[in-house]
Amino acid sequence: MNRILDKEPVNTSRQGEFDYLKGFFMVFIFLVHAYQATSSNEDIVIRVIYGFATLSGAAIFIFVMGMGTVYSRRSEPKTLAKSGIVMVAYQYLSNIAYVAALSLPYLFVRNRLEDKQVYYDLLLEYLQFINIFFITGIIYLALALAKKVKLPAVGYAVVGLLFAIAAPFISGTPVNIPVLGYIARIIIGEDYFVSFAAIYFLSYAFLGVAFGHLLQRVKDKKAFYRLVMPICLGIALVWWIVTVMKYGFSDELYMYLCISYSHPDLFHVIASLAHVLFLAGLLYFGDGAMKKSGVIGKQVLYYNRHISKYYAIHIAVYLAIYGFHKYEGFSSLQCWLITALCMIVTGMIVRLYVGLTEKNKK
Repeated sequence: MNRILDKEPVNTSRQGEFDYLKGFFMVFIFLVHAYQATSSNEDIVIRVIYGFATLSGAAIFIFVMGMGTVYSRRSEPKTLAKSGIVMVAYQYLSNIAYVAALSLPYLFVRNRLEDKQVYYDLLLEYLQFINIFFITGIIYLALALAKKVKLPAVGYAVVGLLFAIAAPFISGTPVNIPVLGYIARIIIGEDYFVSFAAIYFLSYAFLGVAFGHLLQRVKDKKAFYRLVMPICLGIALVWWIVTVMKYGFSDELYMYLCISYSHPDLFHVIASLAHVLFLAGLLYFGDGAMKKSGVIGKQVLYYNRHISKYYAIHIAVYLAIYGFHKYEGFSSLQCWLITALCMIVTGMIVRLYVGLTEKNKK
């Protein structure tokens, strides 16, 4: 280990493999949300893709976010707390955009709707929608507190594991106090509009911080990934073997993957991080190929650089398409087509916004 790790931080530049990893998963997000945001029935292909994505998905973004606080020069408690408040606000600003995207088509299709209640139910859901932005905000606030009390690197690892163990027991605990009870439900509760509960993903963030401190001391990344990747692959295979033996290749397996994705226990957290680090290792060794890929590699990195914008806007685009389809689901082929359409439209909006903001700065 002495030839892999240094006593002091030496690996302090950007970690390109994680940039590629986040960018690649934006493509998977486009595809999966084409079905989910439009209430469409998944075919076997999307079920397999989504099944594998449940072992990485949100875990990548939260884990890398935690890791990023170690590498960032702006990770003081006050700055982290401010980022947390901004992200929570961003969630509700996004919700307003989602409601607008649902409502505009209604003006054109309302006379052709057999059941207008579907539209009103969607409005109620997306006004309160809790997703990745909200849990990111809560996690930033938790990390600000940890930074304020000067939690050591090993402390982040311990706290991360404790959150992974405790989350299933805390989740859904009733808090019968007005206002406070509602806030508690959207952080640890089971409301239908809560896509992810923050309590489950605090483990990924705190373990990400601990990993960031470790990664900074890595002086030989090739040796590091050659050591880590076989271990991570072994953990991932054990998880899949145990899970498939328990549920078989059935609808029950798919339902378990969906539920455990948003409600991971300790075993799932460990398996998820094993998947994340194994994929990061593959992209580290494939860095040369990514650079030679030209426009593909550049677009993947562009997704990573503007991931929040892409994430927020693409859902609004899907909801608008859903509305113009009379709030009815699509066929599988149509979902693949609207995925391509959404990638184009979202890309145009993001690039237009980035271009205008950069022009204003100049």
